[in-house]
Amino acid sequence: MSKILLIKPRFFSLNHRPITHPMGLMYIGATLKRAGHEPKIHDCYHDRNDLHILRRTITDWKPDFIGISIIITELEYTKRIMKIIREIRPDISVTFGGSWPSANPTEAIKTFGADFVVLGEGELAFPRLIEAINKGLPTDSINGTASLVNGNIKVNPGPRLTEDELNALPFPAWELLNHEWYAKMYSFSGVGCRHYMTIVTSRGCPFKCVYCHQTMGKVFRKRSAESVLAEMEELHFKHGFKEFEIIDDCFNLDRERMHAILAGVQSRLNGVKLHFPNGLRADMLEPEDMAIFKQAGTVSAAFAIETSSPRLQKMISKNLDIDKAALAINASVQAGIFTTGYFMIGFPTESYEEASATVKFAVQSMLHIAFFYNPTPFSGTALAEMAATTLKNRNDIDPYDVNYFSNVNISSMTDNDLKRLFRRAYRRFYLDPKRIVRIAIHHPNFFSLPRFAFLALIKILPRKRNSA
Repeated sequence: MSKILLIKPRFFSLNHRPITHPMGLMYIGATLKRAGHEPKIHDCYHDRNDLHILRRTITDWKPDFIGISIIITELEYTKRIMKIIREIRPDISVTFGGSWPSANPTEAIKTFGADFVVLGEGELAFPRLIEAINKGLPTDSINGTASLVNGNIKVNPGPRLTEDELNALPFPAWELLNHEWYAKMYSFSGVGCRHYMTIVTSRGCPFKCVYCHQTMGKVFRKRSAESVLAEMEELHFKHGFKEFEIIDDCFNLDRERMHAILAGVQSRLNGVKLHFPNGLRADMLEPEDMAIFKQAGTVSAAFAIETSSPRLQKMISKNLDIDKAALAINASVQAGIFTTGYFMIGFPTESYEEASATVKFAVQSMLHIAFFYNPTPFSGTALAEMAATTLKNRNDIDPYDVNYFSNVNISSMTDNDLKRLFRRAYRRFYLDPKRIVRIAIHHPNFFSLPRFAFLALIKILPRKRNSA
C-alpha cells in the first residue's frame, strides 16, 4: 500500500472565483483506494496565501507519491507547489494530470519538473503507473502516460474509457473532501453558497468547437441512467445531499437517457434540486423538454450560445442553430428555471456589427443572466492556431497569464471598440427594469443577490482612466 497525495492548485488572482469539487481527483482517489492505496486530497484553496498546510502535509504525512491535477490557469501556482515539493521531498515521484499537462506533456516534464504525465482520463493509468514503480517494472510503455526516456519525452497515448469501464468505476471518493468547506464557496452554477455535490454522468463531446481542449475526447461515452441514479441516491439518502450540479460536456446528447435520468430523479429522489451550469446543448432540446427538467427539480440551467452569427458559428465549428437555441431559452424561463447564457465576443475576423448582433440577441432574449467573454486562445486548441498571427504580434501577451477571464483581442475590432462593446453589452442587458425584477423574483438564492448585484455593477459602471 502506498500513501498518495493528490493536489488541486487554484487560480487565486482572478476576480471571479467559483470553486467546486475536484471531480477528477475524487475519481482517481476512488480507483486508488480500490487498488489498496491510501489517497489524500489537498485543495490548495485552503491555504492559498502561503501554502503552509501543504508544506505541513508533505512533511508530516510523508506521502510516497504525489499527483497534481492542473488546468492552464493554475500554472503559476503549480510552479510554487513544485518548488515546495522539491524543497521538502526532492526525490518523490510527481505525476501531472488534467487538461493542460495532457495537451502539453513535454513542457509539463521538461519545464515544470514532473516525472510523469497521465494523459486524459487517469483512473486506470495512474494506478498502473504506481504499481509499476512499486514493483520496479518499466514505466515508459504504460498506456496513457508520458515520461522522460533518454532525454526525450515518450508519449504513450491510451484509449478512452469505454462505457462499460465508466459504469464499472467506483463512485467518486466523496469521503476525501470536507463538504462543509465547499458549502461555503460559490459554485459554477452561480446561485450562492449551499450544500451540494457535483456529478458527471457522461464524458466526451462529439462537437469540434475550436476553443475547446476536448480533454475527455471527441467520443461521447455515457454512464447508464441506473448508474447515475444509484450515485444520486447514495449521495442523497446516505450523505444528505439535496442539491446536485451536473457538469457533463453534453448531458442531453442522448435524449432517451436524459429522459430516463430525469424521470428517475422525479420518482426516486423527489424533492432534490438540480443545476446544469454547463453541458446543455440548446438546439438539441425541444421546448417541452424544459418542463420535464423542471418537474425533475431543475432550479437553474445555462446555455453556451457564444455568437448569434451564422458565419461565426460555422467558423468556430459549433454550428449552433440560433433559432432553436432561442426557443430552448424561452422554454426554460417559462418553465420557471433560472436561466443563464454565455457569449463570446471577439473571435478572429469578427466585426463590430457581428458582435453587436450577439449583444442584441442576449438583450432581447428572456435570459435572467448573461455573461460576455473574450474567446481565449489556449495553447493546444484550434482557436490558438487561428489566432497565431495576432498573438505573435502581441508582445504584451504572456501565455501563462492567459486565462478564462483574460482580455485578449484576437478579433478585427480595435481594443477600444471591443472594450466599449463589452461595457455596452452589460449595461443594455442588466439595466432593463423588467429583467431586474425578474432576477430578484426568480433567483434561487435570495441571500446571494447582494453579491450578484455587486458583480453586475462592476461590469456596468465606467472605470476610471489612467492618466497618461
